Amino acid sequence: ISFGGNVFDYCYHLTSVTVNSNSIGNFKKVFGAQVREFILGDAIKSIVDEAFCGFQELTSVTIGNSVTSIGAFAFSDCTSLTSITIPESVTSIGQFPFSGCTSLTSVTFNCKNINFGMMDVINSGRVIIGHSVTNIGKYAFLGCTGFKSLEVEVGNAFYDSRDNCNAIIETASNTLVAGCKNTIIPSSVTNIGNYAFYDCSGLTSITIPNSVTSIGEGAFSSCSGLTSITIPNSVTSIREGAFSSCSGLMSITIPNSVTSIGESAFYSCKGLTSITIPNSVSSIGDYAFSYCSSLTSVNACRLNPTKYNCSESAFSNCPTGTCILNVPYGSKEAYSSTSPWYNFDNIVEETPTNINKVDIDNAVSPKKVYDIQGRTLAEPQRGLNIIRYSDGISKKVLVK
Repeated sequence: ISFGGNVFDYCYHLTSVTVNSNSIGNFKKVFGAQVREFILGDAIKSIVDEAFCGFQELTSVTIGNSVTSIGAFAFSDCTSLTSITIPESVTSIGQFPFSGCTSLTSVTFNCKNINFGMMDVINSGRVIIGHSVTNIGKYAFLGCTGFKSLEVEVGNAFYDSRDNCNAIIETASNTLVAGCKNTIIPSSVTNIGNYAFYDCSGLTSITIPNSVTSIGEGAFSSCSGLTSITIPNSVTSIREGAFSSCSGLMSITIPNSVTSIGESAFYSCKGLTSITIPNSVSSIGDYAFSYCSSLTSVNACRLNPTKYNCSESAFSNCPTGTCILNVPYGSKEAYSSTSPWYNFDNIVEETPTNINKVDIDNAVSPKKVYDIQGRTLAEPQRGLNIIRYSDGISKKVLVK
């Protein structure tokens, strides 16, 4: 059976339609915009581009188990649609199928693959990942700024939402691949995945557990509501763009376990006023702190600045004319002649104490040695050290 356009014109009381023909293109032209419910039978194999576009009265669509493809913008501007289930039979979904669906609060995905553009504007509700989902694409959740709930059905062999965490976790790798403003990261998670919280503007704070060793590319990028974050001392790498454009971020603690800060990791964090780069860091990528326009101080902890392997562009477009670069005692000359540190007009060495002489009682012996940040050292280093002796007394010792 085939239908021409406008065949049901003026059928103002037609509000529910069951369709079992695969020859219908634009449903609105055939049935009219007043329809509130569509049930698609097993004869329907595909939903074409913009098939239901502009059905502002539509509140319910049942997609049959024979549908294999859903076109781009298929349900766009269905402003009354509140929930929908994508069946397991679907293998292809075009971009932005729910664009403009401002009332959509619940979507259940039973299809095997979830890729870029599927989620688009599901911004204020609940997303359920069915037991049949086997792959969630790298950019699947881009633009989903206001999720309240993320759940994975019990029985999914690839993903889970353990401990009611309000997140999607890849089970085999313990990688959190998608989070929302209500996420609580479980202590079993070892990696924050690429773009896991991207553009999550409702996220204001998050606790990263000590189990996490890596923060992925763009993981918290554009989280404009995030004001502070503490990275645990289990993390060894901060990937490209991990915190870029977090405009509300004012402070961040980088632990002494981090060895690499990726390209654009803190790019355009315009609220960031101070940053401490620990002496464990051996690589700082291009534009890592570029356009951090509010920086007033940078604390560099290495005696030898070349060990940072810092890109020339790491601090480009930062206020290096006014920002103070604090460096260890005895290292100002080295920083003044090393790129990109020599771009700072104000390089200030740590001020040693007024201790000229340290008297040591022969009855006691050194027990522990620390640097001024309290980190354990194997032996005293050049500069200021804190030495704890066997009698329990700690003293500051300057090694020249």
